[in-house]
Amino acid sequence: MRYKPKSTAALHIALGGLPDKMRVEADKNLGVSAHTVGELRKVTTWPENLVITTPAERSPESAVKVSKASVATRTSPKT
Repeated sequence: MRYKPKSTAALHIALGGLPDKMRVEADKNLGVSAHTVGELRKVTTWPENLVITTPAERSPESAVKVSKASVATRTSPKT
């Protein structure tokens, strides 16, 4: 699923039950330094122009992808 969180609270909802050790893949120029979902949960601010793509498989071998928003995406629930 693709989500466009508007805040860190919405980011936490989008990450849901994903394991803390799951990898995070992000381009270096995005400003996201997290390498795992656990580190991503600790960010204090979230830019509105970024989206996350969560894998269908919820295993530590899968990866969450962070990218720039380019087209209309599903937004996470309002908090």
